[in-house]
Amino acid sequence: MSVIDIIFRVDQICKKFDKYDVDKHRNLNASGDDVFARFYASIEADIESAVHKSEMVLLETNRAAVVALNAEIRRTKARLIEEVVKLQKLANKKVTYLVRSDMI
Repeated sequence: MSVIDIIFRVDQICKKFDKYDVDKHRNLNASGDDVFARFYASIEADIESAVHKSEMVLLETNRAAVVALNAEIRRTKARLIEEVVKLQKLANKKVTYLVRSDMI
């Protein structure tokens, strides 16, 4: 096999499995018609903001600010726990609508 054949074959494989590339489709799915993807993107953004706040807590020297940030993190965590149930229901609905060829 020549180098050109290998490159051509790799391109074909990449095109075949392009729909599974999460990083590439993250922003596209968040703005599409897919309710699950939009909801997942919002939850992921909330998680990232909570992680950022927890990192800020480590750097903060004011105890009152630390308490306030920890309270915000706890509220966010409680809200996210409730939203995970909704996300699981949407995931189950999404799985039931998949056709057999998508599962392979």
